[in-house]
Amino acid sequence: MDEVRPAGNECRVPIHHLTPAQVSLLRSLLNSTGAPYRLERGAVVTDVALLEEVGAAVDWVALDSKSSEVFDDPEFRSDRPPLVRPQRAALHDGRREATRWRRLTAGLIDELTVGVPTVLAHWAGAPAWTVAVLHAVYYVAPTALWGWTIGKLWCGIRVVDRRTVRTPAAWQATIRWLTAALPWLLGLGGVLGEDGVGCAVVLVHAPVMLNLRGLNDYAAGTLVVEKTAAGPGLWVRRSRSV
Repeated sequence: MDEVRPAGNECRVPIHHLTPAQVSLLRSLLNSTGAPYRLERGAVVTDVALLEEVGAAVDWVALDSKSSEVFDDPEFRSDRPPLVRPQRAALHDGRREATRWRRLTAGLIDELTVGVPTVLAHWAGAPAWTVAVLHAVYYVAPTALWGWTIGKLWCGIRVVDRRTVRTPAAWQATIRWLTAALPWLLGLGGVLGEDGVGCAVVLVHAPVMLNLRGLNDYAAGTLVVEKTAAGPGLWVRRSRSV
């Protein structure tokens, strides 16, 4: 790797020695890592914290003098493994689906914010329909308007329509809430006991661990994705781990 010239919180990694095909390969490789960067006058400009990662990518690409294809496959060039293997494929707008742990954290924040208070209110004598309406408004309204709840906003993730990757429609937000809240609603109505509610909640959300989508996502046709293509917003990705 050539000399690196820092500029504030950014650094410049020269790439003037790369062929156009190698530059194209480098661009695709950096896109696959999700690292913020830009190409500018024969150099990659990126955050100082990513210097080692970007420098390794430049060196790795320079090893191939016959490259003529864009890197779009983690199995490409079997003689050398990829520098970074994407764990979650990017959607067509560049964002990736949210990790299981961000979704879990967001869900816990939401339930502490609205789930626990509404259950306590019900135990204190509030009518079940009032509690259900408040719970629905908390989830449905911001999801339909902006694609987030308080928990998702904090964790830098968003709910989107699976096909358009845009904020879901009101009917999708409603179905999504209703599917996830059905066990809880049946518990409020006395149809399910505590054990039944717990099992049903696990059944709804367990698919997230396998395919990053719960039954509520499948029912509503939604995905949960990171805030932007650059990362999850409040918790900005600073390393190659995703």
